[in-house]
Amino acid sequence: MFASFMKSNSQTKSSEDAESFVHVMEIDGVNEAALTFTVTPKHDKIGIQSDQVDTQFCATIKARNLPEEDDSARAPVDIVVALDVSSSMSGTKLKLCKETLTLLLRELSARDRFGLVTFGSEATIQIPTKKLTKENKENIVAKIKTLHTSGCTNMSGGIGLAAQELKSIECPNKVQTIFLLTDGHANMGISDRDGIVKLTKGCLGSDDGLCTISIHCFGYGTDHDKNMLCDISEATEGGTYYFVENDTNVSSAFGDALGGILSVVAQNTVLTFQAFNENNASIINILHDKAVKQENGSFKVSIGDFYAEESRDIILNVSLANGSGFGSEPVSHISVSMTYMDTINKKLVNCEAVKGSIVRMNRSEVSEVNKHVALQYARVTTTEMIEEAENLANSGNYVAAKSKIKSQIDYLNNESTTFDQSNPLLSQLLNELNTILSGLSSKSSWESGGAYYTKTRCQTHKMQRCGEASVSAMNMNAYVSSAKRSKAMKMSFAGSKK
Repeated sequence: MFASFMKSNSQTKSSEDAESFVHVMEIDGVNEAALTFTVTPKHDKIGIQSDQVDTQFCATIKARNLPEEDDSARAPVDIVVALDVSSSMSGTKLKLCKETLTLLLRELSARDRFGLVTFGSEATIQIPTKKLTKENKENIVAKIKTLHTSGCTNMSGGIGLAAQELKSIECPNKVQTIFLLTDGHANMGISDRDGIVKLTKGCLGSDDGLCTISIHCFGYGTDHDKNMLCDISEATEGGTYYFVENDTNVSSAFGDALGGILSVVAQNTVLTFQAFNENNASIINILHDKAVKQENGSFKVSIGDFYAEESRDIILNVSLANGSGFGSEPVSHISVSMTYMDTINKKLVNCEAVKGSIVRMNRSEVSEVNKHVALQYARVTTTEMIEEAENLANSGNYVAAKSKIKSQIDYLNNESTTFDQSNPLLSQLLNELNTILSGLSSKSSWESGGAYYTKTRCQTHKMQRCGEASVSAMNMNAYVSSAKRSKAMKMSFAGSKK
């Protein structure tokens, strides 16, 4: 067994409960792997005499489960909430947020840390980040009750101060996140979208690109800047944008996000794709917005963090191996390797490469389409079509936007025999496309809710991650994990009893 030991560095402020720890990297340890992956071709067999010159592969990554009843099985977390307390948040909005923060605290243990920053015209540290001992929890709840509203919306100040709080922790937990909640537009400090996204990246990123802080953005009502909040959530790996349409969804939205944060099993996941050039195969492209081609012709794809039970799929187009002497044995076309940080066992994992192969017999035969690969390709194309429709609608061309959505609905229906029709993802895609179509019926329907809903669908299918604000929508989401559903339902039920 090989082990590498690395003590964390003490920098910034000291903490009353600071811990020193040691990372142990076990190459041949017996712990269950946080992630596993497979590589599947669209067709198992493609004859050399067929008309096909290229095909698709799908790399599927799956995260392990975590026992929900065992709090010690998960990685501890550091959470700082950046809460908008500008004047528009007065009344019921702030009252519900206070109650939701109290519910959130109930779900965290003494191993976790919590901090609270508020922002109106100025950003203020209301609760310095600290471990949640019983005494600290009681003091935090008492402080939350005293919050009040005033001023404008200095969102950049809130993000910057929340990041400062997290980065000042000595010996931080592996999982760190910010919950940002606002109901309006940034109108003090840095207020333009590009500027605030750049600020977020600078505040939450790290020099080595490995230890980043995720940010989950909650847009309350229909007067917030959905594009800005979505971009902020994507400034670093692992964030999510939630459209909190009404008061009843505040608790469930926080619960969905918390369920994910409390079940992180892997971070900094990177896949490397390499073609077998000796077989004349080559990678044409990878259908992922974070695919980066390397100098040696390989591609790296960063897919960030994983919550327990999550799956991700990466589709790539590959030219078929072409040559003589191929028989009944599978011909290697690509090799895929993976690295990630196991957050629970605190170790860096390098996975052995997996080959993607196809039989290239000297015939024209082509085997049946793999249903999973076909459905994942449909997910990718549906996401692209939703984005195109969104751009058209934002420019006022609702007719063209509706045409895009209708054509994708027709495509999914016409190709449904190539999919596993019992798969809940297919139903979800069709239901959501029809909902988007309804939101495109007029300018008012688009601006009053359709645009917000459409924005969340793009992110949901790109990340293959549930980001629902309501429990009812969550129950229809193919990506929801048991941890997310459980926390959302629990916090929603508790919130309804207030």
